[in-house]
Amino acid sequence: MQLPDELIQEARNARKAFALEIGLGPDDQAAMNFKIREARGQDRDAPRPEKMVAENPLIFRAREMMGVADPVAERVRAEMGAGRIRGIGGNIGHIGGAIGGDLIQDRARAVWWLLNAPQAAGNVINEAAIGMANKDLFRQEALNIDFNDLPKMEKAGYAERDQDGKIRPKPLVVAGPNGKAFRKNHASGMVRALGIPAGLAINQGIGLMTPFGGYEGYEAVVPSAEDPSKTDNVLAEIGTKYILGRTGNLLDYDEFKKVRPDVSKGEYNAYKAFKYDKNPDYDLSDGDFTTHSRILKGTTDGIHGPELQFLGRSLPVNTAIIPFLSAVAGTVAGVRPNAKARMTGSVDRNAVKRGIAGGFGGYAAGTIAGNLLEGERRKRNEASNQAYYDTLERT
Repeated sequence: MQLPDELIQEARNARKAFALEIGLGPDDQAAMNFKIREARGQDRDAPRPEKMVAENPLIFRAREMMGVADPVAERVRAEMGAGRIRGIGGNIGHIGGAIGGDLIQDRARAVWWLLNAPQAAGNVINEAAIGMANKDLFRQEALNIDFNDLPKMEKAGYAERDQDGKIRPKPLVVAGPNGKAFRKNHASGMVRALGIPAGLAINQGIGLMTPFGGYEGYEAVVPSAEDPSKTDNVLAEIGTKYILGRTGNLLDYDEFKKVRPDVSKGEYNAYKAFKYDKNPDYDLSDGDFTTHSRILKGTTDGIHGPELQFLGRSLPVNTAIIPFLSAVAGTVAGVRPNAKARMTGSVDRNAVKRGIAGGFGGYAAGTIAGNLLEGERRKRNEASNQAYYDTLERT
């Protein structure tokens, strides 16, 4: 029995599309994303959430098939030999190849690896927020000069002579599509620096900013034999916390209560039971929850007050989440284009400086407010516990 020519052609298209998707590696996806961004007049650098979406074949192929893809992106992919093969067979091949490529190249798991620490997740949230607040942070300006025409570049003020008398492009001036020169609106390193205040808030909140020992009530990561809350090896303590993101365990209650007299033995034991409970719990009526595999846990009344735990890392609302959100809010407020830039459509060159200053201001304000709230909570809890014990003694 001979198959219809249309069916044979669809099968060929499916095989061709599958081979195309399987053959495209992460470097190819990144190169296409760079070209797409350049064609839009954007800087190669991009917020990580946007980059993850733009370089994921399952996402952009599905958008192409639904007719909602960016025409510029479709054109660039086609020019680079990765255009979509249309038809039922092509669609099947693209999706099948994208799934196969995902399994071979760990694309989906790479997203999880990027987010599997509080600091990393915080960076992604911060980048997404500043990217929405000021899109110029990740854009570049077309100079309408050939990048290789260095004398003309120098005359226009986009190149200068080095110590040997050779003409070199100035910082932030890069080659774009078709050899044209572009000037980045902002240095990529400075844009990345906008994540420092939010990162500090997360690191402080989970207890990584204590180089000489453990956070109050916790052991050091590299504990001293005499006092587990202290360390004899500051370099190892700093390195383990900074590189591996580790924190020490809770001290035994007899030592813990010396620095946390507001926590009773019963509260301490209840918190440890919550922290190490492996069973999923989605009943919010008891004031806590635990997701599958303990990826995310939460309680309204732990030894730190309300808190979230992400992969075992404690994020108290008062001393971690409030400073983090305040730092992000300050950064976003700072990077917003000024009135002149909004009215004229020009680039606000001072947005990054204001963003960094706003982020640190927000971090400081959030830290002060969070610590005041936490101090007041501990004071109330200690008084309540003392009243309880006094009542027991009288009876």
